[in-house]
Amino acid sequence: MLEFGARSTGEPASIRDVTCDASGLIEGVTFPTARPRVMHAERTFWEKATAIHVFCLQNRLRGSRFARHWHDIVRLDDAGTATSAFADRALARNVANHKGMFFAEKAADGTPIDYEVAVNGSLQLVPADEALSALQQDYGQMVDDGLLLEDAEPFEALIDRCADIARRANLAAHTRRDVC
Repeated sequence: MLEFGARSTGEPASIRDVTCDASGLIEGVTFPTARPRVMHAERTFWEKATAIHVFCLQNRLRGSRFARHWHDIVRLDDAGTATSAFADRALARNVANHKGMFFAEKAADGTPIDYEVAVNGSLQLVPADEALSALQQDYGQMVDDGLLLEDAEPFEALIDRCADIARRANLAAHTRRDVC
């Protein structure tokens, strides 16, 4: 699936080969291919992680199917992208800077959300209380609707994975900052 949008800078990006999932499965049918310029998955990780961080601080969902972001960062972690995103401190800072300029948000208590804090060792990926319940309901609806196909783990496992991803991201931020 390709997603188009203008909420980020789209950088870094490179040319990638895109083929149809059915290519090679149907004899005698040739599917088209494409070579679009695609934003790197590490940028996608930080975009989604900071969006989740905002949700956790605001304690509210912004519409339905928002749970996809938690599912996506776990899939990015499965692919090794999270680990490479943790190591790219400049990219993390770029995402935080961009979001700070264009997507100012406030936490549930009315204080401004600082994206720099999120990418520098205080990333929060697990909501609390009612927000966790709302997320669980949204995730369950996505699973029931068949949007996550066969790789949808139980909600509790998803949240455990997100807690581990946040722990590793925060550890990497503190470790890398000491080196730089």
